[in-house]
Amino acid sequence: MVQNLARPFFRSSRGKNVDEDEPGESYCLPTFTRPQPSPGNLRRVPTLQELERECRIQPHTDEGGDAYYIGDFYDKGKCAAEWRLPDLSTRPYLKYVKEVSQSFPHVEYLAHWMEVSCAPPKWKFVKKHPTNRDERAQRCSVCVLDYVDDVLVKKSNFNTNAGLQEFLGQPTLVGTKPPIRLIIVEDLSRDVVELLGHEYDVDPLFFMSHIGDYLFHNTRDPWVELPDLDIDARRRTHFNLSYLRARYFKTDPEFKTAEGESGDFNVLRRLDSDRSRARLQDSLLDVKGASVTLSRSKTSLWVQPREKEAPITALLLVDPTVKAGYPLWGGNRPFENTPSSRKPLPEPPTRTSLFDDVIYWSSKFDAEDLEQIRKDPNCIAIPMFRLVLASWRTVLKYMASMLCKIEWEFERPHWGETPSQIDASLRKLSPWARNIPSYQAMISESIDRVFRVPPEDRNELTPEAAHHPRPDRGLQSLLHDFRLVQQLMNASQRRIETIQTFASNRINIEESRRAIQQNQSLARLTLLATVFIPLNFTSSFLSMSPGFNQATETIWMFFTIGIPLTILALIGVDLSNPGGLIRTVWRKHKGTGNALPSPDNTQQVPIGTTINWMATRSETWFGRHAR
Repeated sequence: MVQNLARPFFRSSRGKNVDEDEPGESYCLPTFTRPQPSPGNLRRVPTLQELERECRIQPHTDEGGDAYYIGDFYDKGKCAAEWRLPDLSTRPYLKYVKEVSQSFPHVEYLAHWMEVSCAPPKWKFVKKHPTNRDERAQRCSVCVLDYVDDVLVKKSNFNTNAGLQEFLGQPTLVGTKPPIRLIIVEDLSRDVVELLGHEYDVDPLFFMSHIGDYLFHNTRDPWVELPDLDIDARRRTHFNLSYLRARYFKTDPEFKTAEGESGDFNVLRRLDSDRSRARLQDSLLDVKGASVTLSRSKTSLWVQPREKEAPITALLLVDPTVKAGYPLWGGNRPFENTPSSRKPLPEPPTRTSLFDDVIYWSSKFDAEDLEQIRKDPNCIAIPMFRLVLASWRTVLKYMASMLCKIEWEFERPHWGETPSQIDASLRKLSPWARNIPSYQAMISESIDRVFRVPPEDRNELTPEAAHHPRPDRGLQSLLHDFRLVQQLMNASQRRIETIQTFASNRINIEESRRAIQQNQSLARLTLLATVFIPLNFTSSFLSMSPGFNQATETIWMFFTIGIPLTILALIGVDLSNPGGLIRTVWRKHKGTGNALPSPDNTQQVPIGTTINWMATRSETWFGRHAR
């Protein structure tokens, strides 16, 4: 019944809404016109290049957007179901981290990082590009150095986790002395953390402390790194050092390229984390568009607990290096004397990346260095610590250069600085004043973690300590350099405070000069008003007489009355001023009168009238009356 009633309606619409290949009238189905999307509503499929670019976007930036869309510390798991890996049977270390996070909630962020394969706030970009996510998870850049007795017997580089796993499964080399193995890892990945963490039973806090880069934490941050108590930190088998790396960029596009490369790291490292690069650009004698970035970096060391005479195994994590740009001033100097001209030149370091430099200098351990490592396994990271110190010294050199330029800008040198640019100079000084307490904390924590010094010895270098003999090997040989860096950083802070005080005084002087100029302008206006007041009075006085405006023959009365009044007014104003013209001429011809005292008219006191200095106590009043 319903079909019969509906058939006429369907037939009436045929020819417009029914497909042309439809059978006859006996089989006439209703069709509806699908709205055609307008060009503005079309959703374009992003290209592979666009997806790659999005995966390089750093979190906590304008492009990255709100990082709390994944949840905060108190509301976790908003996106955990999306990035959760289905099968953990082949990932025992990830399974262990997720289980232990029930009791240690701060480790849960490491599990999220392993599942996402990079910083979890980048999930909204990575999930669109599964190939990029898999590549990040499988990334491997590892070098293994094996020392047997007193020589380096094997240096193995691995770019695949399968090769690294097969190598670690081989028997350890044996010698007359405990063998030493150093595993150097550039960047981190899910598979590398899984392999090394499960193979050596590594504390998850070791990896957790290395993947982030934050100067401070908000109250909602799930990636927070809480500090350890000193008594607990001394018991741990791992620690990390935070430091700065300086890099020079000729142009802004070159910096943008390097920023994209840093976004491709699995660990979170930002070239311009505090966004102060633009403020420090275009200083005196700089090329327009060139810039220098100070990026926060970390290096982490883990030493496997062992019994006496057991093999020594250590993991050293280093940060990757961007290819764009240049190391500031070419990087650090070599850590050895210049080779003799009578001997063949040794192979130089590549200086292409921090990873290669660490491998180069770690391969130069001699017998005495290896003996120090067997006594104190932390000595295995001495080459990395020296690179950290060299990086700090470069940063301090750059900081001193920038502070000198800022001082020159305040001094208005001959090449054109003006007082109006004081505000721009203060904006250049602001990043240093804001960040230098954090830099001081980095150095103090490094001294504390590396040398385990007591609290009373954590201060900067003292004159007494400078005369003590310093060892040439071992960790203690670096203590003086760390304290020297600390001393230079504290000196930079005092210099910044001095510049700020000088700038404040300079601003006050400029304001006083402007006030004097305004007073001079006001004095000129007052003099001009004094001239016109008598004339205005005369005009008003004469205008009260009826018919004065029509009496053209009596116009001379305006000047007869106005000019004498103006002269009398000017004389009165001049006499009221102690330094006026009339008083000055009168004092010059008739005497000083009531002249103001001159600042150069100082009283000369003869030497013979001064009080003699008491040579002994008995000659004083106290000495005479105390008897």
